[in-house]
Amino acid sequence: MNNHPQRASFSFAIGARSRSKGEALKAELGVDESVPVVEINLSQYEHIEAAVKDAKVVLNVVGPYWLWGMHVVRACATHGKRYVDLTGEPHFVRKIIDHFDVLATETGAVIVPSCGFDSIPADILVYLSNRTLKDALGPQAALGLSQSFYDVVASVSGGSLATLMTEIEKVPRATLVEARSDYALSRVQGHPTPKPPLAVREPVSSGGKYGGYWIMAGMNRSIVQRTFGLNEFAASLSAAHIVAGANAGTGEDALRAAYGPQFRYGEYLLVGSWIKTVLHSMIMQFSMTLLFWFASIRWFVKSFGAKSGEGPSERAMARGKMVVTNYTESASSPGTWAKSVMRGSGDPGYFLSAYMITECALAFVLDEASLPRLARVGGILTPATAFGMVLVKRLESTGLMQFERELVRSGESE
Repeated sequence: MNNHPQRASFSFAIGARSRSKGEALKAELGVDESVPVVEINLSQYEHIEAAVKDAKVVLNVVGPYWLWGMHVVRACATHGKRYVDLTGEPHFVRKIIDHFDVLATETGAVIVPSCGFDSIPADILVYLSNRTLKDALGPQAALGLSQSFYDVVASVSGGSLATLMTEIEKVPRATLVEARSDYALSRVQGHPTPKPPLAVREPVSSGGKYGGYWIMAGMNRSIVQRTFGLNEFAASLSAAHIVAGANAGTGEDALRAAYGPQFRYGEYLLVGSWIKTVLHSMIMQFSMTLLFWFASIRWFVKSFGAKSGEGPSERAMARGKMVVTNYTESASSPGTWAKSVMRGSGDPGYFLSAYMITECALAFVLDEASLPRLARVGGILTPATAFGMVLVKRLESTGLMQFERELVRSGESE
Protein backbone atom coordinates (compact mmCIF):
# COMPACT_ATOMS: atom_id res chain seq x y z
CA MET A 1 0.00 0.00 0.00
CA ASN A 2 2.71 2.46 1.03
CA ASN A 3 4.79 1.83 -2.11
CA HIS A 4 1.92 1.59 -4.57
CA PRO A 5 2.39 3.47 -7.88
CA GLN A 6 -0.89 5.34 -7.21
CA ARG A 7 0.10 6.26 -3.65
CA ALA A 8 -0.46 9.97 -4.27
CA SER A 9 -4.13 9.29 -5.08
CA PHE A 10 -5.22 7.92 -1.70
CA SER A 11 -4.55 8.09 2.02
CA PHE A 12 -4.62 5.26 4.53
CA ALA A 13 -4.23 4.49 8.22
CA ILE A 14 -2.97 1.41 10.05
CA GLY A 15 -5.26 -0.19 12.60
CA ALA A 16 -3.47 -2.13 15.35
CA ARG A 17 -4.32 -3.70 18.68
CA SER A 18 -1.38 -1.82 20.19
CA ARG A 19 -0.32 1.68 19.13
CA SER A 20 3.31 0.99 20.06
CA LYS A 21 3.41 -2.17 17.94
CA GLY A 22 1.75 -0.29 15.10
CA GLU A 23 4.37 2.45 15.27
CA ALA A 24 7.12 -0.19 15.37
CA LEU A 25 5.67 -1.80 12.24
CA LYS A 26 5.61 1.59 10.50
CA ALA A 27 9.29 2.14 11.31
CA GLU A 28 10.23 -1.36 10.18
CA LEU A 29 8.48 -0.89 6.83
CA GLY A 30 9.63 2.68 6.29
CA VAL A 31 6.10 4.12 6.29
CA ASP A 32 6.12 7.89 6.50
CA GLU A 33 4.67 9.90 9.38
CA SER A 34 1.64 11.04 7.37
CA VAL A 35 0.15 7.55 7.94
CA PRO A 36 -1.59 7.46 11.34
CA VAL A 37 -1.85 4.43 13.61
CA VAL A 38 -5.31 3.80 15.07
CA GLU A 39 -5.43 1.63 18.19
CA ILE A 40 -8.40 -0.74 18.02
CA ASN A 41 -9.68 -3.22 20.59
CA LEU A 42 -11.24 -5.92 18.41
CA SER A 43 -13.30 -7.26 21.31
CA GLN A 44 -15.14 -3.93 21.73
CA TYR A 45 -17.56 -2.96 18.97
CA GLU A 46 -17.47 0.74 19.92
CA HIS A 47 -13.72 0.92 19.22
CA ILE A 48 -14.17 -0.68 15.82
CA GLU A 49 -17.17 1.46 14.92
CA ALA A 50 -15.32 4.68 15.74
CA ALA A 51 -12.45 3.69 13.44
CA VAL A 52 -14.69 2.50 10.62
CA LYS A 53 -16.74 5.73 10.55
CA ASP A 54 -13.70 7.68 9.30
CA ALA A 55 -12.84 5.24 6.50
CA LYS A 56 -14.20 4.63 3.01
CA VAL A 57 -12.66 1.15 2.68
CA VAL A 58 -11.72 -1.27 5.45
CA LEU A 59 -9.05 -3.85 4.67
CA ASN A 60 -9.24 -6.54 7.36
CA VAL A 61 -6.33 -8.99 7.70
CA VAL A 62 -6.88 -10.10 11.32
CA GLY A 63 -7.91 -13.75 11.63
CA PRO A 64 -9.21 -16.21 12.48
CA TYR A 65 -12.21 -14.27 11.21
CA TRP A 66 -14.66 -16.50 13.11
CA LEU A 67 -13.16 -15.03 16.31
CA TRP A 68 -12.34 -11.47 15.24
CA GLY A 69 -14.28 -10.58 12.10
CA MET A 70 -17.94 -10.14 13.02
CA HIS A 71 -17.71 -6.75 14.73
CA VAL A 72 -15.72 -5.32 11.81
CA VAL A 73 -18.25 -6.48 9.21
CA ARG A 74 -21.14 -5.27 11.37
CA ALA A 75 -19.65 -1.77 11.58
CA CYS A 76 -19.00 -1.64 7.83
CA ALA A 77 -22.49 -2.88 6.98
CA THR A 78 -24.11 -0.44 9.40
CA HIS A 79 -22.26 2.60 8.06
CA GLY A 80 -22.31 1.79 4.33
CA LYS A 81 -18.58 1.14 3.97
CA ARG A 82 -16.54 -0.97 1.56
CA TYR A 83 -14.83 -3.99 3.11
CA VAL A 84 -12.33 -6.65 1.94
CA ASP A 85 -10.62 -9.50 3.79
CA LEU A 86 -8.56 -12.67 3.35
CA THR A 87 -10.83 -15.20 5.00
CA GLY A 88 -10.75 -18.84 3.97
CA GLU A 89 -13.56 -19.75 6.39
CA PRO A 90 -16.90 -20.62 4.74
CA HIS A 91 -18.61 -20.75 8.14
CA PHE A 92 -17.62 -17.11 8.72
CA VAL A 93 -18.88 -16.05 5.30
CA ARG A 94 -22.17 -17.89 5.88
CA LYS A 95 -22.54 -16.11 9.23
CA ILE A 96 -22.00 -12.62 7.82
CA ILE A 97 -24.44 -13.36 4.97
CA ASP A 98 -27.09 -14.42 7.48
CA HIS A 99 -26.52 -11.39 9.71
CA PHE A 100 -25.54 -8.54 7.40
CA ASP A 101 -26.43 -9.15 3.73
CA VAL A 102 -29.82 -7.43 3.95
CA LEU A 103 -28.42 -4.60 6.10
CA ALA A 104 -25.59 -4.01 3.63
CA THR A 105 -27.99 -3.70 0.69
CA GLU A 106 -30.05 -1.19 2.70
CA THR A 107 -27.04 1.00 3.58
CA GLY A 108 -25.19 0.49 0.27
CA ALA A 109 -22.27 -1.24 1.98
CA VAL A 110 -20.22 -3.61 -0.18
CA ILE A 111 -18.67 -6.47 1.78
CA VAL A 112 -16.25 -8.70 -0.15
CA PRO A 113 -14.66 -11.60 1.75
CA SER A 114 -11.93 -13.90 0.40
CA CYS A 115 -9.88 -11.38 -1.56
CA GLY A 116 -6.60 -13.30 -1.53
CA PHE A 117 -5.39 -16.71 -2.67
CA ASP A 118 -8.69 -17.74 -1.08
CA SER A 119 -10.55 -17.24 -3.44
CA ILE A 120 -9.59 -14.81 -6.22
CA PRO A 121 -7.96 -17.30 -8.63
CA ALA A 122 -10.95 -19.66 -8.49
CA ASP A 123 -13.59 -16.96 -8.73
CA ILE A 124 -11.95 -14.76 -11.36
CA LEU A 125 -10.95 -17.64 -13.65
CA VAL A 126 -14.51 -18.97 -13.86
CA TYR A 127 -15.61 -15.37 -14.51
CA LEU A 128 -13.11 -15.13 -17.39
CA SER A 129 -14.12 -18.52 -18.82
CA ASN A 130 -17.73 -17.37 -18.81
CA ARG A 131 -16.75 -14.24 -20.75
CA THR A 132 -14.82 -16.35 -23.27
CA LEU A 133 -17.78 -18.65 -23.91
CA LYS A 134 -20.24 -15.77 -24.11
CA ASP A 135 -17.99 -13.90 -26.55
CA ALA A 136 -17.78 -16.97 -28.80
CA LEU A 137 -21.29 -18.43 -28.49
CA GLY A 138 -23.48 -15.47 -27.57
CA PRO A 139 -24.95 -14.02 -24.36
CA GLN A 140 -27.31 -16.94 -23.81
CA ALA A 141 -24.55 -19.56 -23.78
CA ALA A 142 -24.79 -21.62 -20.58
CA LEU A 143 -21.91 -23.13 -18.61
CA GLY A 144 -21.62 -26.79 -17.69
CA LEU A 145 -18.78 -28.50 -15.84
CA SER A 146 -16.06 -26.13 -14.61
CA GLN A 147 -12.81 -27.41 -13.11
CA SER A 148 -9.73 -25.61 -11.82
CA PHE A 149 -6.31 -27.24 -11.40
CA TYR A 150 -3.68 -25.74 -9.07
CA ASP A 151 0.07 -26.01 -9.60
CA VAL A 152 1.54 -24.19 -6.60
CA VAL A 153 4.69 -23.75 -4.55
CA ALA A 154 3.56 -22.25 -1.26
CA SER A 155 4.36 -22.19 2.45
CA VAL A 156 2.06 -22.91 5.37
CA SER A 157 1.76 -20.02 7.82
CA GLY A 158 1.02 -20.01 11.52
CA GLY A 159 -2.09 -17.98 10.83
CA SER A 160 -3.43 -20.66 8.49
CA LEU A 161 -2.82 -23.34 11.10
CA ALA A 162 -4.51 -21.19 13.77
CA THR A 163 -7.53 -20.77 11.51
CA LEU A 164 -7.71 -24.53 10.92
CA MET A 165 -7.48 -25.25 14.66
CA THR A 166 -10.20 -22.69 15.38
CA GLU A 167 -12.41 -24.32 12.78
CA ILE A 168 -11.95 -27.75 14.37
CA GLU A 169 -12.07 -26.80 18.04
CA LYS A 170 -14.29 -23.72 18.33
CA VAL A 171 -16.84 -23.81 15.51
CA PRO A 172 -19.87 -26.06 16.19
CA ARG A 173 -19.71 -29.19 14.04
CA ALA A 174 -23.23 -28.64 12.71
CA THR A 175 -22.23 -25.12 11.61
CA LEU A 176 -19.21 -26.49 9.75
CA VAL A 177 -21.26 -29.14 7.97
CA GLU A 178 -23.94 -26.63 6.96
CA ALA A 179 -21.45 -24.01 5.74
CA ARG A 180 -19.61 -26.57 3.59
CA SER A 181 -22.73 -28.06 2.07
CA ASP A 182 -23.47 -27.53 -1.62
CA TYR A 183 -24.54 -23.94 -2.41
CA ALA A 184 -24.54 -22.97 1.28
CA LEU A 185 -23.45 -19.42 0.36
CA SER A 186 -25.57 -19.09 -2.77
CA ARG A 187 -28.91 -17.34 -3.14
CA VAL A 188 -29.86 -19.93 -5.77
CA GLN A 189 -29.61 -23.71 -5.54
CA GLY A 190 -27.63 -24.95 -8.51
CA HIS A 191 -26.76 -28.22 -10.16
CA PRO A 192 -25.41 -30.74 -7.60
CA THR A 193 -21.63 -30.82 -7.39
CA PRO A 194 -20.26 -34.25 -8.33
CA LYS A 195 -18.43 -36.05 -5.55
CA PRO A 196 -14.70 -35.57 -6.23
CA PRO A 197 -12.86 -38.74 -7.25
CA LEU A 198 -9.39 -39.53 -5.98
CA ALA A 199 -7.87 -38.48 -9.32
CA VAL A 200 -9.18 -36.24 -12.10
CA ARG A 201 -7.44 -35.81 -15.44
CA GLU A 202 -7.09 -32.35 -16.90
CA PRO A 203 -9.67 -32.03 -19.69
CA VAL A 204 -8.66 -31.07 -23.25
CA SER A 205 -5.02 -31.25 -22.22
CA SER A 206 -2.26 -33.23 -23.86
CA GLY A 207 -0.16 -33.21 -20.68
CA GLY A 208 -1.82 -36.25 -19.13
CA LYS A 209 -1.56 -34.85 -15.58
CA TYR A 210 -4.04 -35.65 -12.85
CA GLY A 211 -5.36 -33.52 -10.02
CA GLY A 212 -6.40 -34.74 -6.57
CA TYR A 213 -7.39 -33.57 -3.10
CA TRP A 214 -6.96 -29.83 -2.60
CA ILE A 215 -7.38 -28.41 0.88
CA MET A 216 -8.74 -25.07 -0.38
CA ALA A 217 -11.34 -26.63 -2.67
CA GLY A 218 -14.27 -26.38 -0.24
CA MET A 219 -13.83 -22.67 0.42
CA ASN A 220 -13.17 -21.75 -3.18
CA ARG A 221 -16.15 -23.75 -4.42
CA SER A 222 -18.36 -21.91 -1.93
CA ILE A 223 -17.28 -18.50 -3.24
CA VAL A 224 -17.67 -19.55 -6.89
CA GLN A 225 -21.14 -20.86 -6.07
CA ARG A 226 -22.05 -17.57 -4.41
CA THR A 227 -21.00 -15.76 -7.59
CA PHE A 228 -23.20 -18.19 -9.53
CA GLY A 229 -26.16 -17.48 -7.22
CA LEU A 230 -25.77 -13.71 -7.23
CA ASN A 231 -25.57 -13.62 -11.03
CA GLU A 232 -28.51 -16.01 -11.52
CA PHE A 233 -30.64 -13.96 -9.13
CA ALA A 234 -29.69 -10.71 -10.87
CA ALA A 235 -30.49 -12.24 -14.28
CA SER A 236 -33.93 -13.35 -13.10
CA LEU A 237 -34.69 -9.86 -11.79
CA SER A 238 -33.46 -8.25 -15.00
CA ALA A 239 -35.62 -10.57 -17.09
CA ALA A 240 -38.65 -9.50 -15.07
CA HIS A 241 -37.75 -5.83 -15.56
CA ILE A 242 -37.40 -6.28 -19.32
CA VAL A 243 -40.87 -7.84 -19.47
CA ALA A 244 -42.09 -4.79 -17.57
CA GLY A 245 -40.45 -2.47 -20.12
CA ALA A 246 -37.18 -1.60 -18.37
CA ASN A 247 -33.80 -1.07 -20.06
CA ALA A 248 -32.99 -4.11 -22.23
CA GLY A 249 -29.25 -3.35 -22.15
CA THR A 250 -29.13 -3.93 -18.41
CA GLY A 251 -30.90 -7.25 -18.90
CA GLU A 252 -28.38 -8.40 -21.50
CA ASP A 253 -25.48 -7.52 -19.17
CA ALA A 254 -27.07 -9.62 -16.43
CA LEU A 255 -27.66 -12.47 -18.87
CA ARG A 256 -24.02 -12.39 -19.97
CA ALA A 257 -22.89 -12.59 -16.34
CA ALA A 258 -25.09 -15.60 -15.51
CA TYR A 259 -23.54 -19.08 -15.58
CA GLY A 260 -26.76 -21.04 -16.19
CA PRO A 261 -28.56 -23.84 -14.31
CA GLN A 262 -26.24 -26.66 -15.42
CA PHE A 263 -23.10 -25.04 -13.99
CA ARG A 264 -21.15 -27.05 -11.42
CA TYR A 265 -17.65 -26.53 -10.09
CA GLY A 266 -14.74 -28.52 -8.68
CA GLU A 267 -11.04 -27.96 -8.17
CA TYR A 268 -7.93 -30.04 -7.63
CA LEU A 269 -4.22 -29.90 -6.86
CA LEU A 270 -2.11 -31.03 -9.81
CA VAL A 271 0.04 -33.97 -8.71
CA GLY A 272 1.15 -35.94 -11.79
CA SER A 273 0.43 -39.54 -12.67
CA TRP A 274 -2.80 -41.30 -11.79
CA ILE A 275 -1.25 -43.54 -9.12
CA LYS A 276 0.63 -40.66 -7.44
CA THR A 277 -2.54 -38.59 -7.41
CA VAL A 278 -4.63 -41.39 -5.90
CA LEU A 279 -2.04 -41.92 -3.16
CA HIS A 280 -1.85 -38.17 -2.50
CA SER A 281 -5.63 -37.90 -2.15
CA MET A 282 -5.88 -40.90 0.16
CA ILE A 283 -3.06 -39.67 2.41
CA MET A 284 -4.45 -36.13 2.60
CA GLN A 285 -7.99 -37.28 3.37
CA PHE A 286 -6.72 -39.67 6.04
CA SER A 287 -4.52 -36.94 7.58
CA MET A 288 -7.39 -34.46 7.74
CA THR A 289 -9.61 -37.11 9.35
CA LEU A 290 -6.99 -37.71 12.05
CA LEU A 291 -6.63 -33.98 12.63
CA PHE A 292 -10.38 -33.47 13.06
CA TRP A 293 -10.99 -36.42 15.37
CA PHE A 294 -7.88 -36.76 17.53
CA ALA A 295 -6.86 -34.01 19.97
CA SER A 296 -3.41 -35.56 20.38
CA ILE A 297 -2.67 -35.02 16.69
CA ARG A 298 -3.79 -31.39 16.96
CA TRP A 299 -1.58 -30.93 20.05
CA PHE A 300 1.42 -32.16 18.07
CA VAL A 301 0.68 -29.80 15.17
CA LYS A 302 0.17 -26.81 17.49
CA SER A 303 3.32 -27.63 19.47
CA PHE A 304 5.70 -28.15 16.56
CA GLY A 305 4.06 -26.33 13.64
CA ALA A 306 4.31 -22.65 12.76
CA LYS A 307 2.85 -20.33 15.40
CA SER A 308 0.33 -17.58 14.78
CA GLY A 309 2.14 -14.56 13.36
CA GLU A 310 4.93 -16.68 11.89
CA GLY A 311 5.27 -16.99 8.14
CA PRO A 312 7.72 -17.93 5.42
CA SER A 313 11.06 -16.18 4.99
CA GLU A 314 11.59 -13.71 2.17
CA ARG A 315 13.63 -16.34 0.34
CA ALA A 316 10.81 -18.88 0.66
CA MET A 317 8.27 -16.32 -0.55
CA ALA A 318 10.44 -15.53 -3.56
CA ARG A 319 10.57 -19.24 -4.47
CA GLY A 320 6.79 -19.52 -4.45
CA LYS A 321 4.60 -19.59 -7.53
CA MET A 322 1.12 -20.43 -8.73
CA VAL A 323 -0.34 -21.53 -12.03
CA VAL A 324 -4.09 -22.02 -11.81
CA THR A 325 -5.90 -23.32 -14.89
CA ASN A 326 -9.67 -23.39 -15.27
CA TYR A 327 -11.48 -25.46 -17.88
CA THR A 328 -15.18 -24.71 -18.34
CA GLU A 329 -17.32 -26.57 -20.85
CA SER A 330 -20.30 -25.00 -22.55
CA ALA A 331 -23.57 -26.72 -21.61
CA SER A 332 -25.24 -25.32 -24.72
CA SER A 333 -22.40 -26.42 -27.04
CA PRO A 334 -20.85 -29.62 -25.59
CA GLY A 335 -17.23 -30.15 -26.55
CA THR A 336 -16.49 -26.43 -26.52
CA TRP A 337 -14.36 -25.36 -23.57
CA ALA A 338 -12.99 -22.09 -22.28
CA LYS A 339 -9.51 -22.33 -20.81
CA SER A 340 -8.41 -19.55 -18.44
CA VAL A 341 -5.02 -19.38 -16.72
CA MET A 342 -3.73 -17.22 -13.86
CA ARG A 343 0.02 -17.19 -13.24
CA GLY A 344 1.77 -15.61 -10.29
CA SER A 345 5.40 -15.19 -9.20
CA GLY A 346 5.90 -15.44 -5.43
CA ASP A 347 4.27 -17.27 -2.55
CA PRO A 348 0.53 -17.13 -3.30
CA GLY A 349 -0.68 -17.28 0.29
CA TYR A 350 1.52 -14.47 1.58
CA PHE A 351 3.24 -12.41 -1.08
CA LEU A 352 0.66 -12.49 -3.86
CA SER A 353 -2.30 -12.30 -1.48
CA ALA A 354 -0.98 -8.99 -0.18
CA TYR A 355 -1.14 -7.59 -3.71
CA MET A 356 -4.54 -9.13 -4.39
CA ILE A 357 -6.28 -7.61 -1.38
CA THR A 358 -4.54 -4.25 -1.89
CA GLU A 359 -5.75 -4.01 -5.49
CA CYS A 360 -9.29 -4.95 -4.38
CA ALA A 361 -9.29 -2.16 -1.81
CA LEU A 362 -7.92 0.38 -4.29
CA ALA A 363 -10.50 -0.64 -6.89
CA PHE A 364 -13.12 0.68 -4.47
CA VAL A 365 -11.19 3.90 -3.94
CA LEU A 366 -10.02 4.70 -7.46
CA ASP A 367 -12.22 2.74 -9.90
CA GLU A 368 -15.66 2.75 -8.31
CA ALA A 369 -17.40 4.10 -11.42
CA SER A 370 -16.06 1.19 -13.50
CA LEU A 371 -17.06 -1.63 -11.14
CA PRO A 372 -19.79 -4.16 -12.02
CA ARG A 373 -23.41 -3.25 -11.41
CA LEU A 374 -23.76 -5.40 -8.28
CA ALA A 375 -21.01 -3.37 -6.57
CA ARG A 376 -23.26 -0.34 -6.86
CA VAL A 377 -26.17 -2.18 -5.22
CA GLY A 378 -24.40 -3.42 -2.09
CA GLY A 379 -24.49 -6.61 -0.04
CA ILE A 380 -22.14 -9.50 0.64
CA LEU A 381 -20.45 -9.99 -2.74
CA THR A 382 -17.52 -11.94 -4.18
CA PRO A 383 -14.35 -10.82 -5.98
CA ALA A 384 -15.89 -11.56 -9.40
CA THR A 385 -19.23 -9.83 -8.74
CA ALA A 386 -17.67 -6.82 -6.99
CA PHE A 387 -14.63 -6.16 -9.20
CA GLY A 388 -14.77 -8.15 -12.45
CA MET A 389 -12.37 -6.98 -15.16
CA VAL A 390 -11.25 -4.03 -13.04
CA LEU A 391 -9.49 -6.48 -10.75
CA VAL A 392 -7.98 -8.47 -13.63
CA LYS A 393 -6.41 -5.31 -15.05
CA ARG A 394 -5.21 -4.18 -11.63
CA LEU A 395 -3.54 -7.52 -10.86
CA GLU A 396 -1.84 -7.55 -14.26
CA SER A 397 -0.56 -4.02 -13.66
CA THR A 398 1.46 -5.26 -10.66
CA GLY A 399 3.70 -7.21 -13.04
CA LEU A 400 3.47 -10.24 -10.74
CA MET A 401 0.33 -11.87 -12.12
CA GLN A 402 -0.77 -12.66 -15.67
CA PHE A 403 -3.99 -13.96 -17.19
CA GLU A 404 -4.59 -15.93 -20.39
CA ARG A 405 -7.82 -17.21 -21.87
CA GLU A 406 -8.77 -19.08 -25.03
CA LEU A 407 -11.45 -21.25 -26.60
CA VAL A 408 -10.59 -24.95 -26.92
CA ARG A 409 -12.55 -27.64 -28.73
CA SER A 410 -12.51 -31.31 -27.76
CA GLY A 411 -9.93 -33.13 -29.83
CA GLU A 412 -7.63 -30.12 -30.00
CA SER A 413 -4.34 -30.46 -28.12
CA GLU A 414 -2.50 -27.70 -26.36
